[in-house]
Amino acid sequence: MYPAKDARELAILLRISREFDVVGDVTATVDNPSELLAWALTLTRPDVVAWRAGPTGHRFIQVTADRSRPPVRGRVTAVLASEQHLEYWDALGLADLEPGQRHELDVPALSAAWAIMPVGASGTEAPTPAEPPTEQAR
Repeated sequence: MYPAKDARELAILLRISREFDVVGDVTATVDNPSELLAWALTLTRPDVVAWRAGPTGHRFIQVTADRSRPPVRGRVTAVLASEQHLEYWDALGLADLEPGQRHELDVPALSAAWAIMPVGASGTEAPTPAEPPTEQAR
């Protein structure tokens, strides 16, 4: 998938700049739980919140931290749209979260839920090992 024009522009600016400061809030969308966990482990003292949108019921998990030093001075947030990651959502104990509700989590909870995910967990089941050939198939 190609990034949007604005994302490409920002990526180019980041590459050509020796120093780059952002003063203000930054939000990044992540594609899977492992990326969200990486953000949670990288940010200092992040707040972790799972929430469901009121009208649509869509599920989100976000990691947020305030920063006061370069390259970002402001609030940094990483958001995972969780509709494609219901196994992870359920592993976090969020199956009963209703639309319009939010639930505070912590980084160890994100890590523990990721640790119990099947190897192929990204919206698909892990592949099952192939059966050895039987005597008749040989």
